[in-house]
Amino acid sequence: MIKTKENKLIKITIITVLSLLSLILLWSFSELEAQAKTFVIRSGEELVDINWKNKGYGPGNKYIIGNDFTLGDGEYSTCRLTKGKFVIDFNGHTVQNAAANLGVFSISGADVEFIDSKVSSDKPSVRSYGAGAIDMTAGKLVIRSGNYVGLSNGTNNPCGLHVGGGTCVVNGGFIGGDYLGADCSGGTLMINGGKFEGGYTFALADLGNGNIKISKGTFIAGTTTYGYRFAFGAMRPNEYYNFNSWLASGSSFSSWFRTGYWNMQSQVSEYPGTMYYFAVAYNTPQLTVTSSVSSPATSIKKLVSKKKKTMKVGWSKKSGISGYQIQISTNKKFKKNVKSYNVKASAKAKTVKSLKSKKKYYVRIRTYKNFNGTVLYSKWSKVKAKTVK
Repeated sequence: MIKTKENKLIKITIITVLSLLSLILLWSFSELEAQAKTFVIRSGEELVDINWKNKGYGPGNKYIIGNDFTLGDGEYSTCRLTKGKFVIDFNGHTVQNAAANLGVFSISGADVEFIDSKVSSDKPSVRSYGAGAIDMTAGKLVIRSGNYVGLSNGTNNPCGLHVGGGTCVVNGGFIGGDYLGADCSGGTLMINGGKFEGGYTFALADLGNGNIKISKGTFIAGTTTYGYRFAFGAMRPNEYYNFNSWLASGSSFSSWFRTGYWNMQSQVSEYPGTMYYFAVAYNTPQLTVTSSVSSPATSIKKLVSKKKKTMKVGWSKKSGISGYQIQISTNKKFKKNVKSYNVKASAKAKTVKSLKSKKKYYVRIRTYKNFNGTVLYSKWSKVKAKTVK
């Protein structure tokens, strides 16, 4: 009798635990499904709200800007992204802030990716009348394309991008401001492409203890009222500054430049006394940085199908890379039904399973290298085909 009661208790316990696990799994899947949505944003109120889970918004989603609009001029009109991952595609539209002292985006811990699928648009994707179209203090930001511009109303010194903390990676796009293009006063700024332009001073400046690394980019100097032009600048009182330290390994300045300094007596109370702005490309309208770093291409050496619904891919091994990417498809031009597989650098072959029997598959491979916060891919190999057993 005692054993029967014990058995019943054990069964009840097991059933209860399994029920709870089922509920947790269902909740997890529903959360994942809820996070995998695309929202079209058409107003300032909606943009400001995307940081929160009201209306189904929140991290994990993709947001597409649906039209041009202006944010408000109040304290809470800036879009603040504090945690989680966000992908925002501006789609060629302009988003600006009405207030002279407010940026459009404030990133303080989130993982954000900015995209503009219509880079040819003559409108800035983000425009700010404040200190920066984008103000970053923590987290991660990747800018792939688009325009990010800081405009002045005559009372402030705006820039397109301010990095005060976290990690910002710029792979393309235009970043500019009436005062300077971009500045870094903390954290890390890695530039792998794009164009930076300053209106009155520097295209790019280190205004603190930031870590700047450039592999490729174009920098257009601003012109001061005295006629001086500076592509790069750094605020370092009584200290020489070496701008060559900004170059990533394998990168170089495309033209000779002259290093000088601009001795300016500051009247601002925060910076009493004389401040030395050491500038590179003194009186040079434009300076470009080029990179010789690339990922070597590889080729398919072996493509066999000895077992049912499987195919083995072998390739020429390459050194100095981070890994390989293999793509297979039933379409010769890889326009549909494409599957991608990333393989570690030490591997020589990959067995692909769960394929369709008696079906012809096309295969190609390329290498990739992680460099300066981005991924460099080689060219695709020649396509080879195999019918699976």
